[in-house]
Amino acid sequence: MAQSKFKKVDIKSNKNPRLIALEIWILIFYNHKKLEDTINSSFDFNKLDKRDRSFVYLILNTSMRRHKQAQVIYNKHAKFGIKKRNRYLNGILTIATVQVIWLKIAPYAVLNDAVNQARKFGGENQSRLVNGLLRSMLENEEQWSKLMPDEKYNLPEWLFKSWVSSYGEKNVEEIVNMAMSPPPIDIIISNRITQKDKQELKLNLLGEEIFPNVIRCNLNGPIENLPRYLDGIWWIQDAASQIPCNLLLSQLTNYCTKEVAALKILDLCCAPGGKTAQLLDNNLNVTCVERSRSRSKIFLDNMKRLNFNPELTIVNAEDYNPKFKPDVILIDAPCSGTGTIRKNPDIFIKPAPNNLDDLLLTQDNILKNAAKILNKNGFIMYVTCSLQKIEGERRIEKFLSEQKKFSIVPFSNEDYPMLENCITNEGFIRILPNNFNFNSNNVINGSDGFFVSLLKMDK
Repeated sequence: MAQSKFKKVDIKSNKNPRLIALEIWILIFYNHKKLEDTINSSFDFNKLDKRDRSFVYLILNTSMRRHKQAQVIYNKHAKFGIKKRNRYLNGILTIATVQVIWLKIAPYAVLNDAVNQARKFGGENQSRLVNGLLRSMLENEEQWSKLMPDEKYNLPEWLFKSWVSSYGEKNVEEIVNMAMSPPPIDIIISNRITQKDKQELKLNLLGEEIFPNVIRCNLNGPIENLPRYLDGIWWIQDAASQIPCNLLLSQLTNYCTKEVAALKILDLCCAPGGKTAQLLDNNLNVTCVERSRSRSKIFLDNMKRLNFNPELTIVNAEDYNPKFKPDVILIDAPCSGTGTIRKNPDIFIKPAPNNLDDLLLTQDNILKNAAKILNKNGFIMYVTCSLQKIEGERRIEKFLSEQKKFSIVPFSNEDYPMLENCITNEGFIRILPNNFNFNSNNVINGSDGFFVSLLKMDK
């Protein structure tokens, strides 16, 4: 099909949800803006009513997860294919294809809006092109499944190759299949709650207890509308994210000569505060560090709701030098976050990170500083939510090659439920998003991906 170059048009009025979705798609797909940041700053998006905002969010989330499959489908119905440089045309067709095939929206509404968008941004030739292509696609619905590639095809090539190399293609297929849908909500219940109140809360949340004090539910809507939000007896935290602190508590009990309650714990990179809340909820002595002022505000707001009041220092973790010697340092390191792909579908449309070397240097520097300020015979727990081994296993290997006083404290199956497939030969924890199967028709399986290691300073 002959293509004409799209022209930019400033449309300041009468923007319907699909047009707003298209404009946001251009920003996040081609300009690599973060979805949450983009919608939060979008005047057009935020003036929509609640129902339309949810609709736009659904379109964008599904388009991020399915964009490569959608492109294959509509390009098969274009006589000469759609040129990649036609950003608006590709955006219009991606969003339209996603709505028809995966969101099951009435084709006439999708087609009408797509044709109008093409006319606004490209003129009559592009409008006719979109009309003919989508009609051809709709008339040949039985071909969709034959044309459609596997879901793993939606991953960026750099990520697909990296994960297959590390974990094998079967794991990658399972991870991507899970990531095609948004995750459930995992709620961590405070130890301060009674057993009776916990059971009542579980019923109100329509959830199931998948791990001790972890309730998984599928409720939608604002978090603050969930039962007993203001009581501060629970917080949102992925099921895998809460495992490191539980492992830390069990290992400190096994290996530490001091009373655990007497230990001075330093939580580096503490925002948004889930792991901090776990430690405080177990009556531990925790000092917190966070370099970002915006994240620090979120952290303090979360702590206030939970009725915790930890000491917080806003400083770079690479440079922090406390006036005391911490017995335990928790490093929830800044990372690429690829293990959170199910709740952050932006990862499906991201190019290979150009700042990975900077991240690795930051991780190394935080580990070095932790070794310098740690008390004798102390512990360092290093955690990332990345599936990239270069941010997990390789960082600890490098650290141990340079810091001869440290050794690995190995984890075992007995340390926490369902860890059988998560323990590496070195004694680390490597949680893949597809590791946890809860064997229940009422519970969605899976979690975020995490790497966890515990190191001890030897005498």
